[in-house]
Amino acid sequence: MKKIILVLFFALSVQVFSQPERFRQPNFEQLPIQKPIFTQTIVLPNDSLSTMYYLYKVPYQNIVFLKNDKGYNAEIRVDIEITDTNSNFIKREIKDWKIQTVSFEQTNSAELYAEGLISLNLIDGKYDIQPIITDQTSKREFRIGKERLDVNKSKRKTELLIVDSKKGKCEEEEFFKLTNFEGNIPFRSDEYNLIIPLSDLSLKEINVIVLSHNDTIAKRTLTDSFISSIGFEECSDKILITNNKNHQTNNFILNGVSSKLKEGSFSVIVNEEKEMKFNSFVFWYNKPASLRDPELAIKALKHIEEESLIDSLLDLDEENLYKGLVNYWKKMDPSSETEFNELMAEYYSRVDYTQINFTSLTGVKGIDTDRGKIFIKFGKPDQVERTSNEQGKIVETWIYIKPQHKFVFVDKQGVGEFSLESS
Repeated sequence: MKKIILVLFFALSVQVFSQPERFRQPNFEQLPIQKPIFTQTIVLPNDSLSTMYYLYKVPYQNIVFLKNDKGYNAEIRVDIEITDTNSNFIKREIKDWKIQTVSFEQTNSAELYAEGLISLNLIDGKYDIQPIITDQTSKREFRIGKERLDVNKSKRKTELLIVDSKKGKCEEEEFFKLTNFEGNIPFRSDEYNLIIPLSDLSLKEINVIVLSHNDTIAKRTLTDSFISSIGFEECSDKILITNNKNHQTNNFILNGVSSKLKEGSFSVIVNEEKEMKFNSFVFWYNKPASLRDPELAIKALKHIEEESLIDSLLDLDEENLYKGLVNYWKKMDPSSETEFNELMAEYYSRVDYTQINFTSLTGVKGIDTDRGKIFIKFGKPDQVERTSNEQGKIVETWIYIKPQHKFVFVDKQGVGEFSLESS
């Protein structure tokens, strides 16, 4: 088992570089784990009105791009209609939004995003917001449910802000860049900072406790802060936190915690004169579909693990199946100081790929095919050659450079079920 895991880990480290296009990552839009669009509504008070910020973020792979001389272009229309609770029209804002990228591979990426915002000023009151976001090329609508919004300057709701660990630049100035995943922390290897806005501008330090699944992740005294009127601005297709020169808050920065949080809810407790608690989530947005069902995910270990160990994991109580699976992979985690396990994520991304691309016309699941077994163990081949043999059968040869391997498959029945002939 250790030998196979070593091969898998080594393959993981080299697959970043050069792969044939036919072995792109699976289109997660086909799977029940990739949202087509992320949106968030934030209301901040001004002197006389409140500003509603409607933030949106779309993965490139969910947008239709058209090729031109300069690369690939797409266009999104954002249409927001605001009514009162009796459906009387209040106002409407329409924004046409152009996106450009240079390579075809980027247009299929689930990790590249187009981001933007619309801001509207509103008086105190209750509103219904109906956004419609349209891909102007395909005319596909990302329909989003109606949202009820209570705008009240005297009942300001302070929100925890999730920002990238590296600041973004706009016109040579540096600003915090909003992570913009609906107020959640993405479960991945990247580190994110948390900004805690407080109304008391005189505070020089605060004590915080971070809880994840009832476990205390951190206890700290924070002194790093800045006083500002939080606002948001769109710059270079990113959302930056700027100063809107109105209601000021004392914004404390909590870093070095996000990578230690498990999937699910977490809390940040601030101890002032009275306790203040912020709640949010860590969500694995591009989670492999094969990990959605812990029982099936455990059974998918059959190509690298002994049957006895798989049976012992399956004997766990249903509520502990996923925890047992995570603990199994934790022993081989290349970054054990963080909760996100790159090796586990890579393995189940490979399982997903086999299910989508190698399932045969006869119904044999991709994970059970010879190509599926090799793909799971070694990853994407560096080179793929397709020919036909003397019997007119399709022959597919996979070549790996580091470490050196060569696998020859033949589709004997012509149904897409390739058998391993030599290795």
